Amino acid sequence: MTEIKVKKGEFPTYFGGFGFHNNEAMFYPIIEREHFNQKICKCYREISPGFMRTFGGFSDWSKEHMDAFAEYYEKMQKWTDTPIYFACAKGKYHFSDEERMQYAEDVAKNLDYLINEKGVKQLRYYCFSNEMSMNDWGGLLKDLPLFHKYHEMLFRAFQNRGLRIGLLATDASDIGNWDTLDYAINHMRRITEDFCLHTYCSGFEDNLDFYQKFYKLCYETCVKCCECDGKRLILGEFGIKRSDSFRRLNGVIKDVNAYNYTGDGAYIGLRYAEAALAAINAGVFAMVIWTFVDYPDPYTCHYAERDPFAQKWGMCEPYISETQDVKYNKYGLMKWEDDGDYSVREMYWALGLISKYCKRNAKVLDIENDDPLVRIAALLNRDGSISVAVVNRHVESTPLKLKLELKHMEKQQPMRVYEYDSHNVCMNEFGDLQDPSAILTFQNANEIEYTLLPESLTVFTTDYKSKEKEIFAKKVARKDNWLSWQPVEDAEHCYYRVYRGKTPDFRPCFKNQIASTVDTSIDFSARYLDDAAILNVEGNYYKVLSVDRSGNGLLHK
Repeated sequence: MTEIKVKKGEFPTYFGGFGFHNNEAMFYPIIEREHFNQKICKCYREISPGFMRTFGGFSDWSKEHMDAFAEYYEKMQKWTDTPIYFACAKGKYHFSDEERMQYAEDVAKNLDYLINEKGVKQLRYYCFSNEMSMNDWGGLLKDLPLFHKYHEMLFRAFQNRGLRIGLLATDASDIGNWDTLDYAINHMRRITEDFCLHTYCSGFEDNLDFYQKFYKLCYETCVKCCECDGKRLILGEFGIKRSDSFRRLNGVIKDVNAYNYTGDGAYIGLRYAEAALAAINAGVFAMVIWTFVDYPDPYTCHYAERDPFAQKWGMCEPYISETQDVKYNKYGLMKWEDDGDYSVREMYWALGLISKYCKRNAKVLDIENDDPLVRIAALLNRDGSISVAVVNRHVESTPLKLKLELKHMEKQQPMRVYEYDSHNVCMNEFGDLQDPSAILTFQNANEIEYTLLPESLTVFTTDYKSKEKEIFAKKVARKDNWLSWQPVEDAEHCYYRVYRGKTPDFRPCFKNQIASTVDTSIDFSARYLDDAAILNVEGNYYKVLSVDRSGNGLLHK
């Protein structure tokens, strides 16, 4: 039996949050309503990421586009209270300091508008260029003083407007370019709030040393950051990829997570979780997975010059000009295909658990563990609840004894157990997170025992609120192709599950669920719904259940 002890260190580090690069923020004006309500927004609210990155804060951002982003934010990051990190997808080159100063002022003016006029209060960080790009990818890697100059001017412009937005540096990718951190530490520490780097790991498919190697890389970098006036490390993009994930042929760029197309997506989801735990334990402040949703296809490459149509909506648009490369970016936890396939990929059910239960502003607890193939991270939340995430790399089931040597354990409620089995992912078409596998009562006041599935992620948590009975929406009515209902008035409400039966007293269950949504209506004519939901609308009865932030609702049994 693997025995693990969890205790609070004398000076625990804080974890700032796990999240995603949300590219759909750029495409919000063209997202179909049902796609947004039933997948993108619904899934985001359910897993409530603690950190978010997207391309934004452009000097020439139009009011129309900023207003669209503010509307997107209202439904997403404001609802989940998620800090936002803006990166300019491609830094602009200017020929004089006067032009650069005007550029910085334009950026500051736009961010001022978003914050003070549109109420985008979660805007927390900004970086001049994604992965040091200028005109082409990594164009600033050979001109760090120019990168420094732009940040100096942005810092001044933000200060003049009283914007409480921290600058990040250097946002460089990949590990071979992490030495840019040394330049930032030596020359940019005064104007840089925290440091940010990217990495995409490859070649670790069957490497059981991956956790330790990634932990060591993150830890040594975190120490270097901390020694620079207590600054922290953010992984602004993180991914695990195969060497053939990126190819270019005849003007077509294929930038995809190849594992999703080889049948290995479920297993790689486990490796993502393993990397997240290593980063948390090493002291990484926050980390972002590329990406939450696929880019729509096809779209123009955002390192190319923008055409007038694309400029209307930002850095990218599903539009092809004669002079631009076509790029397919398919790293998302959910698909976005032009045939209407918006299904959720396997790794969502691993990273969704990490996102939901590895909360920001939680204290990272100390671990005593003598089993090198069981990786564990434990966090103490601000409300006193506890979450323990465990990755089992054994190829067989592993008995676990978990002892929590913490104060006030008598106040903890029983632990809910959530499992991600990389050999049998508990998927569903709606992207609803998995149900608890068990509820464990503490033995001897602070111990639990459980058998871990082989090659799995298990989350033990007291971070939930119980509900004694289900809450259903009232005044459910159908008119033509629309089903609508009255909003549920519950402070903990998160989203709705919609069910259909043949009699008024039918019992809702997973087999008769037809949708999950954040909206108070669904459109039966929308191509997003499956055929079963579109057909046989007449002669049916409907019930709408509220699922709260703790996942309370009907079980998917």
